[in-house]
Amino acid sequence: MARKFASLQGYPRRSDDYLAEDSLFPLPKDPISAAMLEESIREAFDRSLKVKSGESAQLPQTPEELVKLCIKHLRERSDPVLSPSFYSQCRVEEIFELDAISHEMQRQRMRIGVFYQYLVIELMRRWFSNVYDGKREGDVEADIDTPEFPKGLRIFMSVKKSADTVGGQDVAGMFRRLESLAIEDKNLTRPYMGVVCIATPPRGKILPFEVSRSVKRNADGHPYSPNCEVWSPGFIFPYISGLHPNEIYKMALAKVGEYLPFYALAQRETCSTLLAEELSALDLVNEATGMLDPIKFQEFITQPTLKRSSK
Repeated sequence: MARKFASLQGYPRRSDDYLAEDSLFPLPKDPISAAMLEESIREAFDRSLKVKSGESAQLPQTPEELVKLCIKHLRERSDPVLSPSFYSQCRVEEIFELDAISHEMQRQRMRIGVFYQYLVIELMRRWFSNVYDGKREGDVEADIDTPEFPKGLRIFMSVKKSADTVGGQDVAGMFRRLESLAIEDKNLTRPYMGVVCIATPPRGKILPFEVSRSVKRNADGHPYSPNCEVWSPGFIFPYISGLHPNEIYKMALAKVGEYLPFYALAQRETCSTLLAEELSALDLVNEATGMLDPIKFQEFITQPTLKRSSK
């Protein structure tokens, strides 16, 4: 039977904790340039929008495409009890804004999460010589040189958008997976460390560099793994770029509109009218009230075949 974790890795640690010595992770003497940061951000956005074939994802842009996607989302993601009740209380012209814009925001949240994963990889590549995409999306493997410890470390990292994804029942499984990657690495020639990297400020706070690393513990106070750390933005971004996280967020904010535009938000008036027409053509609107019929909508989202509009 395989062990949960390997033996304690032999890198220098703080005397009062399992955390690695601070001296292993000095800040860069010179931060990366603005041009280099912009290049890293653009590369991360480009990679985050590529599908498995390597081509850029085609996002719905026209009102017709956006309304078609909205109808698909309404049918496939609506609750058969709550959704008919909710939407039947709205003017039919309001439904697009209520559903499609929040859905678009959710899609962009998922894409920005992937962006952060690639951004960490791109910034690390500017600093370390051996940095690779890991075995799964969001993973990074890197060899880092460490002052006062000639062997260096091999980092097995999982990048998460927020601290919310480092909770729940699978926390132990996440650390076991990181450690298993190291145990199974036949080319491992140096001590390893598992790292969960948090890309955005936990609870809206960017902590100072010195206190932005931690060891995640279970309810009994024991580490999930003494060889794994959690790095939050106050540590990871200064460490791999020499810049405060806000400098990176500001540059990304200046570029995000080029890659993750809100088409539904920009065209909501046209789309709202078009969706109302489509819902009427699907015979889902009560002619007397001009509002969505809850029973017809319930049938629409539960029937095996999709009704088609007359258009």
